[in-house]
Amino acid sequence: MFFQALIYSLVSSVISWLTIYCLLKLKLGFISVKPQHHHVHAEAIPRIGGVGIAVGLLITYVICFFQLNAEDNRTLMHFAVVVGAGGSFLLGFIDDYYPLGAKLKLLVQILIAIVAYKCGLAVDRITVPFTNISASMGFWGLLLTVGWFVTVMNLINLIDGLDGLAGGIGLMLMVLLAYLGIKQNFLFSSILAFGMVGAIIGFLMHNFPPAKCYMGDSGAYFIGFMIAALSVLNSQKGAIMAAMIGPALALSLPIMDVVFALLRRGVKGLPLFRPDLGHIHHLFVKKGFSRRKTVLILYAISLFALLGGLVASIERGRHLPVFLGFAFAVVLLVLRGQNISTNNLLIFLTDSLQSRRDIRNALYLKDWLIAEAERADSILNLWSDFRFVLKKMGIFRAELTIGEETREFYIPSTLSKESQLLWVATYEIQNSHTCSLTFYGEKDNLSESQFSLLADIAAETWTKAGQKWYEINNRPIAFDAVAAEAKSYRYQKARNLYRPTY
Repeated sequence: MFFQALIYSLVSSVISWLTIYCLLKLKLGFISVKPQHHHVHAEAIPRIGGVGIAVGLLITYVICFFQLNAEDNRTLMHFAVVVGAGGSFLLGFIDDYYPLGAKLKLLVQILIAIVAYKCGLAVDRITVPFTNISASMGFWGLLLTVGWFVTVMNLINLIDGLDGLAGGIGLMLMVLLAYLGIKQNFLFSSILAFGMVGAIIGFLMHNFPPAKCYMGDSGAYFIGFMIAALSVLNSQKGAIMAAMIGPALALSLPIMDVVFALLRRGVKGLPLFRPDLGHIHHLFVKKGFSRRKTVLILYAISLFALLGGLVASIERGRHLPVFLGFAFAVVLLVLRGQNISTNNLLIFLTDSLQSRRDIRNALYLKDWLIAEAERADSILNLWSDFRFVLKKMGIFRAELTIGEETREFYIPSTLSKESQLLWVATYEIQNSHTCSLTFYGEKDNLSESQFSLLADIAAETWTKAGQKWYEINNRPIAFDAVAAEAKSYRYQKARNLYRPTY
C-alpha cells in the first residue's frame, strides 16, 4: 500500500507541477489579477495554482476509479467527494477573475455542503471523547456537517496571505488524513489524500517564496473541501474523535488566527471580514522576519499542532490531555517576557471601544470618495476630495507623491512636521499607478493604534478611489491627468454637478 501511495503522490505531483508550468509559460492567469491594498505582493501574480492542484487530483481519481472495484469507490458518497470538490473549485475560480459577493459565495458553499450531506458525507452520530458512548445527531447533524464544510473551506482561504503558507498547512493536513484513512482501512480515502499530497507539493514548487503563482480562491476552496470531506469520510458516519478532532487540532493555528482577527475587528468597529495586516504572518514580517523564515516558523507551529492531531487519533485520544497540558505550558513560555498584562488589555479594549465611532466614520468617508471617483474630471479634483476625507479622519498633514511630483495637505494652526508630538505612517502603493503616501497625526488627539488604523483606512481609500478612476477613464494617473470624454449625457451631467472640496 505504501509503494502504491507513493506512485499516486508522484503522478499527482508531476501533473500538478506540469499544469502550472504550462499555464505560466502561456502567461495565462495574469488577466484581471490586480494588486490590492492589503496584499504583501505589489506585482500582479496569476492565481492558477488551484488549477494545477485540481488537475493533479483528477488524474489520481481517474486512476483510482478504474483500479479499485465497485465496492471501493463507486458509491454516491464517494462521487460526492469529487463532485463537491469540483463545485468548490469552480466557485473559487469564478471569484478569482469575476469577484462575487460574500453572501453569494457563502450561499453556494452552504448548498455544496448540503448536497454533500444528502449524498452521505454526513456527521449524523457523535462519539463522546474517551468513551464508547455515541448518540444520534438528527437535524443537528445537518448543521454540524454544513458548519464543518463551510468553516474549513474559508479557513484555508483566510490564511492564504503569505507565499507557501496555506499550501504547506494543507499538505500537513492531507498527510494526517492519509494516515487516518490507512488506519481506518479506507483505501479510497487514503488514495485521494495521497493524491492531494502530491498535487499540493507540485503547487508548492511554484508557490514557495518567492511565489510565481497563487492558489487563489479556487485552490483554497478545493483544498478546504477535500480536508472536510475526507475527515467526514474517515469518521465512519459519526466517530469524530479521531477523524474530525484530529484535523481540527491540526488546524488550530488558522483557527486561532481567524478567531483573533474577528475579535480584533469587532472590538475596533471594523467589518468582520475586512482584510487587514494583523494576521500572525503579518506580525512576523513586521518584526523583521523574511517571508521565507516566517513561513518556516509557522510550518513548525503547524507541525506541533499536527502532532496533537495524531495524538488525538491514537488510543481514542487518551493521551490528548497530556499533549494539551504540554501545549499550554509552551504557550506560557512563549508569552513570558511579553508586555501582556491585565492593565494593557484594559487599555487596548478602552482605546478600541472609544475609537469605534471614528472608525465607522472613516469607512463611510472611504465609500464616499470611491463613489466620487466616478464623477471626478481630474486627479487634482480627486486629490482635493481626498484632502477633505483626511481632515474629517483627523489626519492633519499628508504628502502624496506620484512619479516625481509631490502634493501636500496641511491644516494651519496645528503642530509642525518637525514636532516630536507626531505619529507618522508611510505607504508605498502600486496599483493602477505607483505612488507614496505619508500621513501625520497628533499624539494629543489620537493614540498610536487609532492613528495606525485610520492611516491604513486612508491609504486604502486613495488606493481604491484611484483604481476606480483608472478603470473608468483608462488614463495613466498623474497630477495633470484628466478624465476621458463622457460616454453619455448622464455621465456628463454628473460631472457638471460635481464640485470638488478645496
